[in-house]
Amino acid sequence: MTSKHTKVMLFLLALIVTLMCQPPEEAQPNSSICTDTSALDNVPGCFDAVKLAADKDTRWLSIDCCKAVKTLPDCLLIVYPDKAYNTEIFKSICVQKFAGIIS
Repeated sequence: MTSKHTKVMLFLLALIVTLMCQPPEEAQPNSSICTDTSALDNVPGCFDAVKLAADKDTRWLSIDCCKAVKTLPDCLLIVYPDKAYNTEIFKSICVQKFAGIIS
């Protein structure tokens, strides 16, 4: 094995080890707070329905509310002063509740 081959192999080994040690991108939480909740505010009762959905009560989530939830970016929605939830949670709840209607 030549010196050039050895250097290439060491480089590839270092690259592989570096990539293996990095946490996956989806494991890094998005810590930005939702600043624009106007989509929820424009649907009567939607924000309250989302607050209840955070407590596992999805009875009041309507299709229109779920469509508004779907427009939110991936951020932390403050539903109570001491609780913030990622909007992906509410999007998932809506998809489960209205399977086939909202995707």
